[in-house]
Amino acid sequence: MSKGTGIVGMLLALAVGYWLGTVTEKRRAGSEDTTAASAANVKGPAPGDIERYRVPLGVSPIRGPETAKVTIVEFSDFQCPFCGRVVETVHQVEKAYGKNVRIQFRHNPLPMHDKAQLAAEAAVAAAAQGKFWEMHDKLFTNQQALDRPNLEQYAQQIGLDMSKFKAALDSGSGKGQIQADKMLAQQLGATGTPAFFINGRPLKGAVPYDQFKKMMDEEIASADAMLKAGTPIGQLYARIIEKGKLSATPPMAAQNPDANQLYKVPVGPAPSRGDKLAKVIIIEYSDYQCPFCGRVEPTLKQIEDTYHGKGVKLVWKDNPLPFHQNAMPAAEAVRAAGEQGKFWEMHDKLFANQQALDRPSLEKYAQELGLNVTKFKAALDSHKFQKEIQSEINEAANFGARGTPSFFINGRPLRGAQPFESFKNMIDEELKKADAALARGVKLAGVYEELTKAGLDKAAAPPMPPAGPRPGEPDPNTAYRAEVGKSPMRGPKNAKVTIVLWSDFQCPFCGRVEPTLKQVLETYPKEVRIVWKNLPLPFHQNAMPAAEAAMAAAEQGKFWEMHDLIFQNQQKLSKDDLDGYAKQAGLNMSKYQAAMESHKFKAEIDADTAAGNKIGARGTPTMFINGKVLVGAQPFDAFKTKIDEEIKNADKLIAKGTSAGRVYDEIMKTAKAELPAAPAAPAGAQGAQPSGPPPVEKTVYKVDPGDAPSRGPRHAPISIVIFSDFQCPFCSRVEPTLKEVEDTYKGKVRFFWKNYPLPFHQNAMPAAEAAMAAAEQGKFWEMHDKLFANQQALDRQTFEKHAQELGLDMGKFRAALDSGKFKTAINNDIQYGNSIAGPIGTPTMFINGRKISGAYPFSSFKEVIDEELQKVGKK
Repeated sequence: MSKGTGIVGMLLALAVGYWLGTVTEKRRAGSEDTTAASAANVKGPAPGDIERYRVPLGVSPIRGPETAKVTIVEFSDFQCPFCGRVVETVHQVEKAYGKNVRIQFRHNPLPMHDKAQLAAEAAVAAAAQGKFWEMHDKLFTNQQALDRPNLEQYAQQIGLDMSKFKAALDSGSGKGQIQADKMLAQQLGATGTPAFFINGRPLKGAVPYDQFKKMMDEEIASADAMLKAGTPIGQLYARIIEKGKLSATPPMAAQNPDANQLYKVPVGPAPSRGDKLAKVIIIEYSDYQCPFCGRVEPTLKQIEDTYHGKGVKLVWKDNPLPFHQNAMPAAEAVRAAGEQGKFWEMHDKLFANQQALDRPSLEKYAQELGLNVTKFKAALDSHKFQKEIQSEINEAANFGARGTPSFFINGRPLRGAQPFESFKNMIDEELKKADAALARGVKLAGVYEELTKAGLDKAAAPPMPPAGPRPGEPDPNTAYRAEVGKSPMRGPKNAKVTIVLWSDFQCPFCGRVEPTLKQVLETYPKEVRIVWKNLPLPFHQNAMPAAEAAMAAAEQGKFWEMHDLIFQNQQKLSKDDLDGYAKQAGLNMSKYQAAMESHKFKAEIDADTAAGNKIGARGTPTMFINGKVLVGAQPFDAFKTKIDEEIKNADKLIAKGTSAGRVYDEIMKTAKAELPAAPAAPAGAQGAQPSGPPPVEKTVYKVDPGDAPSRGPRHAPISIVIFSDFQCPFCSRVEPTLKEVEDTYKGKVRFFWKNYPLPFHQNAMPAAEAAMAAAEQGKFWEMHDKLFANQQALDRQTFEKHAQELGLDMGKFRAALDSGKFKTAINNDIQYGNSIAGPIGTPTMFINGRKISGAYPFSSFKEVIDEELQKVGKK
């Protein structure tokens, strides 16, 4: 993901692939470890010197000797990709430390993993027959297939008594043990998976082996010292953890820095549950596709149970995040169910099935709840609830609730999927305040209003970035020449303010900003016009066809009709869908089809893109308001501020004799025609790079491609080692650039592929396995190209289709996928990538050892390749 684009708002969702790949891994890998120890002279910490928890062993499955010096308790989830990733690392620890380590497994199936609970129950049922670890290995080897028939198949394969196994699943006999593990995990602060406690010391996430090794060596040194001092080996673990913490209640200030701020958040007619006349009202802004929102649901249930009858009410408000493509349809579905009196029933259904929020699934849930399905479908088709939902999105932004879940407890904010104790502390404080208000004579119905009356009407604006634009980005205070031309427009021609919008029909942020633009036109009916420019992003595979369809409609005078239909149906942009919208818009279908088949508007769309890039519109949506840039799905107030300012400027021009219809032309006369290039660093001035990280590092890393799939001459002077992910949109985006590199430097470049599937891309690991199964038959690059050409279809059926098309031995290919034989090699690639330069994101390339991270343009690659060729004298 190129940071040089500077797209702050719109690319956030798309950047999430790269950003999370880097930042989330850093977060997971960056757990506290306050003990320093050198490799040459490891000195273990005394048991009371560092953060340690009293983690009981109980009767959970354990392997390794009782005399082990180190006990590792793992909280895990069979469907969690991070947990699957760390299995090999744990095996590596066991192999390296032998009799000095024992591992205990505890269950923590996360609510957003719809098959994790049943898989955990299957493991408990296998444990009852003495086969826990065999089932454990089966489940992690087959993480994509954890439904009931698969679980029964694995039980059969490991030789379980099937009648006992089925009876255990039918009766839910393992649920008690799993719930106890989950409660212990929450108590210890292990809210995510995997979470490890190494002799009681926390280590969170799928961290590399080296982090386990460091802690293991320290703990063994401590254990040796204790044994030498006379501690019996059988009492070692108990002695080590005896002074450990019992729970991990985070300090409120650290978890919730603005907990004492107060906001006047309206309750309105939003759905609620709990006590109708409440002393404490908890308002939640949430998203049905957000995993953290799913994670906090059991905590909210615990609040309901704990405070039932004590005056606590939970209020739901929607804040579907734009990078969750199913979140808005899901929110609409719940409201459509609410219209029929089943809001909370549908709400619970969706959180129980967070991985299946597509339209067919939503209709299935409606049927299961006994709704009038015809009425339900009509509500979804008409998008009748979108305006209400958008209003709540705007409200959330107004109060600073930009992420989900966000809570306001009697107007006091609490952010994220916090543990029960964090809620309890605030609720108890607010109950006391409410009781005091009641004692003063405030009526119960007026307590919330009384306690929030001094609250703020809106949150303070987020901190502004440093003054001035970053190099290569447009200056928000400078007017740029955003030509109107013959582009589609709405609003009066003689408007004082012209907004030129570069947008993408498939971009979720572009969809989100549309209601705001509508509000702008309604607020300024005579002062503002909006001009549309196409900027279909290359990783949105339906964006270009949608743009062509809209321009084909424009040819028949129906651009805005088609525009509205496409944005109302952003999840459905196939050829058949677009044809359907064309018919709905009343187009001449012969003329429309001819335009689509000939791609007659592609050149015009490309010209829009080039014109936008020239002045800094590289992400979507990007707006130029009388030439001044505004980036992202900004709230109405951000538009209003700029528009009001530009109206004043226009009035000054009109006062000097410029007609209203000529104001924009007058501004464009002095506007900058293009963006200046980012300045190069002065020669020899190390560290004098432009602000923000340079695209290519000067550091040379030692990168060994090993036996990775490769293409290009064996003795090429340039080696490019690529760490990539078949589901990552930025990896797809960089592929044409790498092809351009190959074509430009024929015979001089050799490419090596390393798999780095990101854990939040659920199809990335299976796709990597499919590519390696094809590599086994000499067809890696052919499969590589197929996968990137079909990034939206990375399921097993499609892999087999590609394999057939490539002429692979299908028996061998299927066997490779079924056995998971390449998972170890892929995980080794991931660990190797992390060992070179710390946790990385995708795509990351090493050009003769020099790192370039993100989908940068060809010029960035050319710069470093030319430098490297000069070094070897072979340019």
